[in-house]
Amino acid sequence: MDRSGYLMDDLAGTPPPSPFHPDSNTRPVPVPDLWEVEDTPDPDFSSARVLLPPERREYDDDEGAPSDPERESLRERDATDGNTASATDEAPTSRRWRADLDGKRKNCPCSTTRICLVVCLVVVLCVVIAAVTWLYLTGRLFGRKNKNQGEAKLYLIGEDRAARTKAYCLDGSRPGYYFVAGTGSGKNKWRVHLDGGGSCDDLAECYSRSLTDNGSTRRLRTRDTFKGFLSTDQDENPDFFNWNVVYVHYCDGACFSSNQPDPVTQKGKTLYFRGKAILDAVLDELNDVRGLTNATTVILSGNSAGGIAVYRQADHVRSRLSPTVLYKVFPGSGLMVWDLTNPKHVDFFRRRAAMHGMLDGPDHPACLQAFPNDRWKCLLPQFAAPYVTSAMFVLNAAYDAWALKNILQLDCKPQSCRGSDRQALKRYQAEVIGVTANLDPGQGAFIPSCDDHSIITTSDYNEIMVGGKTPNEAFSDWFFDRTINSSRYIDRMDWNPTC
Repeated sequence: MDRSGYLMDDLAGTPPPSPFHPDSNTRPVPVPDLWEVEDTPDPDFSSARVLLPPERREYDDDEGAPSDPERESLRERDATDGNTASATDEAPTSRRWRADLDGKRKNCPCSTTRICLVVCLVVVLCVVIAAVTWLYLTGRLFGRKNKNQGEAKLYLIGEDRAARTKAYCLDGSRPGYYFVAGTGSGKNKWRVHLDGGGSCDDLAECYSRSLTDNGSTRRLRTRDTFKGFLSTDQDENPDFFNWNVVYVHYCDGACFSSNQPDPVTQKGKTLYFRGKAILDAVLDELNDVRGLTNATTVILSGNSAGGIAVYRQADHVRSRLSPTVLYKVFPGSGLMVWDLTNPKHVDFFRRRAAMHGMLDGPDHPACLQAFPNDRWKCLLPQFAAPYVTSAMFVLNAAYDAWALKNILQLDCKPQSCRGSDRQALKRYQAEVIGVTANLDPGQGAFIPSCDDHSIITTSDYNEIMVGGKTPNEAFSDWFFDRTINSSRYIDRMDWNPTC
């Protein structure tokens, strides 16, 4: 040991005496870490050594320097590897410094084994999260229903077909439909549904309508989901959930019955009245592209204006299908009963029919033969329904919400109407029930005492009850010939508590 307190057994040469320790018996005092160079004539400092301080402890000269376990361990490892280093081989780093570094590496928490373990845990965690997410999104976890289950995609008819048939919406855009393909036993079974949404009764209204989704397909959402009879959820719609779904967008403003050969201009905008051509073009598209030609069963349904269209177009659509197809129709919320003792109402329907060209076309031959001089009556379900020859099940609220506002013009709710309002309400209920009484015996009906307007495509389809049956159960029993007594579910209550 030198007088400055450094261990010298691993270092070459002798350092100069320290002026701070003239007596060799003086106890060594630790000094700070220093970089020093051997006293050597090498001008290039090839024999440079790093001199590190001794252990931070005191000992007597006669006991000698204590052994250094780390240095001995290093010597043993080098001897085993055949790499015993000489003083010159060790430059410029001392063995002690190497031992310190090796010790730090041995105690490092980031060893290869630990890193691999952490990586494996992260990978496993990611796999678990991905699996749980997939189960949740597909509805297999916690009984959750997939919000995208049965999601329908929007399709527009081809440009060539639209140009050839002049099948255009009010604003000149191509008509479209939402489609979900059938699966399993429902692959060749079809639900074709006609959308609703009021009507336009003069050019000004039709111009305004052409600027909305009710007269155009330019701004429609590209995907949609449906409830009630159109649902693809087996729990909600067990008998029809896996059938093909076609939801025909309504954009002609005249219940798929307008038939003017030429467009008209209103405020500089070209308007098309081509509802019947739209329906035919969509049917052709379904035959050519979607596989309707392979259909074994077809149900034509509709709601509101679409329900009115079913009464008018039921037999026409039947004529477009193979004779071997099992075909039935299901109009919803389209049975409006108008008071035609009022001359204004009669004049209104005649003008509306002429503007849209609705009287041209054999879409309801039986009704047109019954009213050769008043063909406009066949536009109204109260006249058209008894002449539908296709198998039909009528779904309609006795107090239809649209009728109460636009026909009866009542401000009260059915359960709270009094006096003359109540009398008008009961009279209207009787008229609706009277229309169903004139249907052929094989036809079905579900008429609850409710003020609903969209039973067929809402949760009400599985909630309202008449005679112990919901609309879903009543229609399914009628369709599959499971009805024991009658297929007429007529509610004569003042108000149905299940509404």
